[in-house]
Amino acid sequence: MKKIWVYYVVVFLSAFLLFQIQPITSKALLPGFGGSYLVWGACMVFYQCILLAGYIFAHFMQKWMGVGRYAKLHWLLLLAPFFFCPFDFAGFEEGISGVPLAVAVFGMLFLAVSLPLLALSTTSLVLQRWLAESSLEERRNPYVLYGASNLGSMLALLTYPLIVEPLLGRDMQGYLWWAGYGVMVILHIICMPRNMEGRVFDGEKQDSASHLSKHRLVAWFLLSMAGSAMLLAVTNVITFDVASVPFLWILPLSVYLMCFVLTFKKKAWYPNYAGSLLYWVVIVGMILYLMAQLRLTVPAVLLVLIHLIILFVVCLNCSGRLVRSKPGNESDLTAFYLVMALGGLAGSLVVSWVIPVLSNSLVEYPLAFVFAVAAVAFAESKSLRISRRMLVETALGIVLLCFAVVCIPWKAETLFPEMNKMNMQILLVVMALPVMLTLRYVAGRSVQFAVLLLAVTVASAWTEDVVMGAKGIEKLRNFYGVYKVYDKGNLRYLQHGTTQHGRQYISGPKVGVPLAYFHPTTPAAEVMTRCSSEFSNIGMIGLGTGALTCYAGAGQTFTVYELDPDNLLIAREHFTYLDIAENNGVKLGFKFGDGRILVRKEQNDSLDLLIIDAFNSGSIPVHLLTVEAMEDYFKTLKADGLLLIHVSNKVLNLRPVIYSNSMALGLAVCQKDNAGSVHPDAEDTYWMAVSKNKASIEFLVKKLGWWQDAGDEKSRPRPWTDRYSNILGSIMKEEW
Repeated sequence: MKKIWVYYVVVFLSAFLLFQIQPITSKALLPGFGGSYLVWGACMVFYQCILLAGYIFAHFMQKWMGVGRYAKLHWLLLLAPFFFCPFDFAGFEEGISGVPLAVAVFGMLFLAVSLPLLALSTTSLVLQRWLAESSLEERRNPYVLYGASNLGSMLALLTYPLIVEPLLGRDMQGYLWWAGYGVMVILHIICMPRNMEGRVFDGEKQDSASHLSKHRLVAWFLLSMAGSAMLLAVTNVITFDVASVPFLWILPLSVYLMCFVLTFKKKAWYPNYAGSLLYWVVIVGMILYLMAQLRLTVPAVLLVLIHLIILFVVCLNCSGRLVRSKPGNESDLTAFYLVMALGGLAGSLVVSWVIPVLSNSLVEYPLAFVFAVAAVAFAESKSLRISRRMLVETALGIVLLCFAVVCIPWKAETLFPEMNKMNMQILLVVMALPVMLTLRYVAGRSVQFAVLLLAVTVASAWTEDVVMGAKGIEKLRNFYGVYKVYDKGNLRYLQHGTTQHGRQYISGPKVGVPLAYFHPTTPAAEVMTRCSSEFSNIGMIGLGTGALTCYAGAGQTFTVYELDPDNLLIAREHFTYLDIAENNGVKLGFKFGDGRILVRKEQNDSLDLLIIDAFNSGSIPVHLLTVEAMEDYFKTLKADGLLLIHVSNKVLNLRPVIYSNSMALGLAVCQKDNAGSVHPDAEDTYWMAVSKNKASIEFLVKKLGWWQDAGDEKSRPRPWTDRYSNILGSIMKEEW
């Protein structure tokens, strides 16, 4: 009986289930870690560890037992996960305190989903061996099943934010997942090896992995590592400045998987021009990196699109070269996938664990380009001999590139006394032109190209401070973001990622005056000063520099709920706002962890005012802005308590979301900004106030000039909930 379609279905379904559980579990973990952009990276490393464990298990067990005898063991592995049914994610939101983020994520996922994922991770590889040993015509190219596997993975990711997440609750998602797993197990019966040739049951054919050259094995490893590193580097860049949500995790991973679908299908799609495109997109990527160093941005949608195109071309080159070098003997099939999985895990570990510890910037993005070009160079090379001319050209190129990204910015302050946006754009062109020309000159010569890329990456570490004429005070990177404290003139700044999170005068009469988003002319400061007597117990999610605490006075309690303990150390050591508040008689308290969970644990009706000002760079923790989150806040707030939400964002328009959420809960809401009358010491800032008590909102409207503009019902977005949020809609949302 012809049954190739069953092989396709089983492999497709196993991959679909494997990748469907990833966004489900990762989203469930987010609240426990404050929406950190690195949660997805830590989850990716865990999933790749499980995938590697599955490949190792299937590879060595089939080698030792033979395909036929191992098939019986495979059944035990498939049935064991039913002991985990149904999934219990209740403890995910609490997180694990006292251990690094990555370790906590690993521990929680291991206890919840490790065995089901291990069983699924072996399925594609096992089915390919079963097909290779069958009598079916398709046995000559079992690798086509890997294309079906990647298609299932990609569709699982795409259907989650578009169908599964908005339509199904998490419990129902889990039940349907287990139903799909049951169908996959049943279909294994049809694919089960039966009357195969005796060589399958009597022992595996003599393993020929030893005939694989070391160069070939290393090439597989490096190409897999480079693709995986590029995937997570792009994901980090996108989610760090927009939002850490499944939608923005899934887009890069879908692009990554699409490359495998295209290259591992029956007739691989890997055009000859893809190789030359690699060098062009890497040059574009490096220009984007230099733009970030100069704090220049492009529209969010365009930026995401460019990053995805870059990711596609880089990963297509990696996967295309993997396909071209795959083994022709099916006995080497498991070794091929094993090395690929090992390389993929190594790439994820470097980006998610190693670089965040060793670096204080998002340097993984340009380093991923270095990995990719170096991997291609190694895969293409038969010899790494370098001529004297190449050495001279490379040395001259390094000198030119260092001049472009260090010396030119160093002289920029002389050429441009005022570093406004126009001057920054001119400077970018002057810097980028020699970088582009130099890299383009060596395009196609992968070794030189990789060395010069590394030179640009290293040299650009000084670009930002040199251009801004700033004196670096401290740089810190942890699992919650990248902090930079620097002085420029008489001002000290706190930057988180690419977003300024506060500043303070170092000396002079205004040293104790809050600045930027918290200046006395801003809406939040206005509420704090004009209504101060009504707030005896204040809570704030997100510390920053602690500027808002200065508006509290003697007898008031001000509790700060902060995700990252390092932020308090920075605020204490480099800024004096907290000291000023305490000198004013304010009783300051600090609680560390996810703000929503901490507020939920507070006594009901205990707060008069709750301020939400929690952002990772420009990225918003979506779980802090949902309907359920607002319900948690108003359980803690008193009947006439006020919720102040900072909605300033360079990418997202969050005001319609707050209006929709408030309307869904029957709450009164208003807004105010200081646009059009910005004080030199202030920034454009947008705030929204929400309350159960309509009189509180009416006071803000009548006395303080706040206004209400909810728009009509059709123009408002759907309320955000813990199971639904529309980041893309907020990016695209126009002003009312």
